[in-house]
Amino acid sequence: MGYPNLKQSIWLLILFLLISAALGVPIAILGIIFDRSLHLSPYVLWLLTLASFVLVVVYAKRRTDRTWCNILLFNPVSWRLCLPLAVSIAGLWISISIVESLVRYLIPVPEILVKAFRDLPDIDTPFVLACYYLVVQTPLIEEVLFRGVILIGLLTHYNRNRAIIWSAILFALFHVNPWQLPVGFILGIVLASWVVQTGSLLPAIAGHALHNLLFLSVARWEIFGPAEDFNTVVFLPWWLTVCGIALATIGLLWFSRMVTREKAKLETLADQEPG
Repeated sequence: MGYPNLKQSIWLLILFLLISAALGVPIAILGIIFDRSLHLSPYVLWLLTLASFVLVVVYAKRRTDRTWCNILLFNPVSWRLCLPLAVSIAGLWISISIVESLVRYLIPVPEILVKAFRDLPDIDTPFVLACYYLVVQTPLIEEVLFRGVILIGLLTHYNRNRAIIWSAILFALFHVNPWQLPVGFILGIVLASWVVQTGSLLPAIAGHALHNLLFLSVARWEIFGPAEDFNTVVFLPWWLTVCGIALATIGLLWFSRMVTREKAKLETLADQEPG
């Protein structure tokens, strides 16, 4: 059977955290020597995350007989999927915000996490660099790890629906706080489904990147209030939530139909090829 199964997937994520912690030790020591808080620098943390990802994926590759192409899954997809993808993510981002707001209303966020969330779109971090981390690096490494490695491994042990659900659960739990669980789980379901439908990580990476770009933009420009007021819950107007649900439904159905149509075209072309 393929690697990883569910238990191995959990250990793989634990390994990721252990490697990150191990790499952080010499950084912290250097910080003490030079009297700098290097371990708190977002740029150092970004680099440690990237290094940990590379080491974990290389380890996973050595445990399987899959090629790098089968792990990275950067297979080309039709450009016609771009619009339904964007509609889906925009609708999902709007509609699931009500769930996130409800969770924050029921479970206030501790001050230490408020500071962590506040630091993500920090005005001291240039917008371009924040975009690099949240819109480029994070979607790339998380999609390769959770969909390219874990999801594909789970598909060899479970049926499609169970594999998608388990990968989404692990994706949500990996973000370590309950306020991101609904967003992580729903987004994980959608992105994993797109990988299964298209056989490519590209739609998932693009969708993840667009979702993070929306988050970063809203936080940076304080569209729903300053980051300092994170525990002041803002519920979107009901009509906007309804529009979000409608957009998400239309976009997801549109995406699925476009994938089916593109597959039918490819099959027709293959049948028309001579001998």
